Amino acid sequence: MTSEELFQIDKKISENGDEVIVSFGAFDGLDEIHRVDAMMFDNISEDVGRYDGHEVNMEDTDGRLFAYGRNAEELFKLMQPILLQFDFLQKAMVYLRFNNEDGSHSELEFRLEEVA
Repeated sequence: MTSEELFQIDKKISENGDEVIVSFGAFDGLDEIHRVDAMMFDNISEDVGRYDGHEVNMEDTDGRLFAYGRNAEELFKLMQPILLQFDFLQKAMVYLRFNNEDGSHSELEFRLEEVA
C-alpha cells in the first residue's frame, strides 16, 4: 500500500494539520493494541496533537495507528518511545505527512526500526 493510499483511508487530511500513520503487521490480539492506544492517549499533549486511535484487519494480520498535530515530526518524536516498547511494531512503516496551507503536502516514510 502506498503512503497516498494510506492517507486516503482517513478522510480527515485537510482539517487536522499534519499526520502520522503507523502501519503494522500481525499482532497478538486487541489487548496489545489497546495498551498502545492507552499510552498514546495519555502521553500526547494537546498542544502537540492528538491520537485518533487505530484500525485493524479482522484477522489481526495488520493495522494502522493515526495521530494528527501541528507538526508531524514533533508528534512522531512523542510517539516513538511508546512504539518502540512493542515488539509487533518494530517493523512498522511510519508515514509522516506535512500539510501546507496552500493544499500541497510533503511526505516522509520509513521503517520504525530504522530510526531506533
